[in-house]
Amino acid sequence: MISMAPTPLYLPAEEANRVIRSPIFQRKDSKYNNNNNNNNNNNNNNNNNNNNNNNNNNNNNNNNNNNNNNNNNNNNNNNNGKDLKSNDNDKSLRKSGSPWLSSQVNSNQAELMELSGKRLSTSSPKLCSEGVGGGVYFIQGEKDTHPISVFKPRDEENGIIGPNHSMMGMKAGTLPGEGAFKEVAIYLFDQLHNGFFGVPVTTLVEVQHPIWNKQQQQQQQVDGAATENESNSCELGIKKIGSLQEYIVYEDTADEVGCSKFSVEDIHRIGLLDSLVLNCDRHSGNLLVVAKEDSDCLELVPIDHSLCLPSSDQLSDAWFDWINFPQSKVPFNEKEKQLVQSIDIDKVIRQLHVKLPKLRITCLETLKLTTLFVKKAVEASLNLCQIGMAISRYQSLDEPSPLESIIANTIKIQKLSISNPHFWTAYQNEIDLFIAQKYC
Repeated sequence: MISMAPTPLYLPAEEANRVIRSPIFQRKDSKYNNNNNNNNNNNNNNNNNNNNNNNNNNNNNNNNNNNNNNNNNNNNNNNNGKDLKSNDNDKSLRKSGSPWLSSQVNSNQAELMELSGKRLSTSSPKLCSEGVGGGVYFIQGEKDTHPISVFKPRDEENGIIGPNHSMMGMKAGTLPGEGAFKEVAIYLFDQLHNGFFGVPVTTLVEVQHPIWNKQQQQQQQVDGAATENESNSCELGIKKIGSLQEYIVYEDTADEVGCSKFSVEDIHRIGLLDSLVLNCDRHSGNLLVVAKEDSDCLELVPIDHSLCLPSSDQLSDAWFDWINFPQSKVPFNEKEKQLVQSIDIDKVIRQLHVKLPKLRITCLETLKLTTLFVKKAVEASLNLCQIGMAISRYQSLDEPSPLESIIANTIKIQKLSISNPHFWTAYQNEIDLFIAQKYC
């Protein structure tokens, strides 16, 4: 069953991410893995401390969740904002509610949750072990032909030790535990623009399944006898909150296919998305190559957006493989220009903040910084390659990108912080000055 997470299940990032996991810089959702018992055990051992921290929150709210589930099951109709039917005595998958995500989901999200919930009633999530960073679980389709969805728990996102023993994400300006919000945010951003960018259906859910019980049992062996509440929680299954994404059946990833096979439209579509959300992880392994029906053409599908939207004060790690593709040097067509110019970034930010109230404001500031730059650049007829080189450290990893320099100049010369409303006018003036000096 799939359901929403009640408010009391919120865990602060510092509590939910105490376990340090080894960095994996290349993240790739690849082949479906059926032989993963050893990987499950390794992942269980790595997450003992996280699940022990989560137990108290989950146990205290166990009765409330069951009551909520019963009420929702009795009142389930066609309303996408309500919980979907489930077997209360078995595994569960629920739509994650406030403060994680607003109660309303669209029909595609609701359908994905319903299908995944049905499969969880007869099967267990399968841990993917090939080239991914953090916990990634496949939810099987019928007859095990291929998965139907991908679940990424918040408490299994990778992190590294930063200055003063603080927790940091895998890229500058990111935090472990917020990747699930980013995955959903990028999908919602795409939906606000009529699905132009082709991001697979993604939503925030709570999954309850006995597959994670072994982690808790191992921790109890270390800490001593389990309490009655802990025993009851084990019977129902450990709860995990994370992103649920539609699984895309694909031929290969872009790093295994020559870029000459890709259309200009696909590279522009994905390149614009990455530029607008400042993707720090757009290597070619995160582009799925899909064969179009009744056509010899190949289509690219962008995945893995947990490392987008870094904090506005740490923009150093943007990375785009498509900068080196010849398609990125082709001028934008009128449709693409109109799409960019139509973005009402203040409205978008308001809507994302309502939908994802736990997404940091500094991450939404980054979205405004990059969108204003891209709009100015497209208006000045810059191509995708030029935009990518301006907002990333493509020329030198040790030197600030032009985007970073523009922001720094606005703050230093104008003596305005990003929180000051007047900053944005001064910032756009600095963008105009940069474009005029470099490209005109």
